[in-house]
Amino acid sequence: MVLKMDQPDTAWRFYLDLANSVEAAPSIGPRIAESLRKIGIVTVADLLKAEAATLVERLGQRRLTADRIRQWQQQATLACRIPQLRGHDAQLLVGCGVTDADQLAKQDAEALWQKVAAFSATNEGRRLLRGAKQPDRAEVSEWIRWANHARTLKAA
Repeated sequence: MVLKMDQPDTAWRFYLDLANSVEAAPSIGPRIAESLRKIGIVTVADLLKAEAATLVERLGQRRLTADRIRQWQQQATLACRIPQLRGHDAQLLVGCGVTDADQLAKQDAEALWQKVAAFSATNEGRRLLRGAKQPDRAEVSEWIRWANHARTLKAA
């Protein structure tokens, strides 16, 4: 299956593309990227096409789960589809249960901000923020606005 992107009507910047190295995807660091490359997962597109359970099996890392890989895939999909969205924003959104651009576009800004604030206060949220300040209401509102200008990722 080949993935193709339809371009949006705007010139906003996308911080992740399917052709990027898998290491550019949110949550993928150099060590896991090297492990992924060894099993043929070289690009973000490769990561998105892969079956999570199969990757877990092929990687053979005891602490890695299919759910974690699906989260990586959801984060990468959000970052590929939504203009202006940074990887750490995608990580926060997936941590809050927002896993799709269309789902994000329909969110109430205040309700989403409350979810993000609550998640940011957890150990996982603080780890993702790495000392950065948590997003404010205005930034969360921007995520929703940007999601309304998302591009599609399609099988070609």
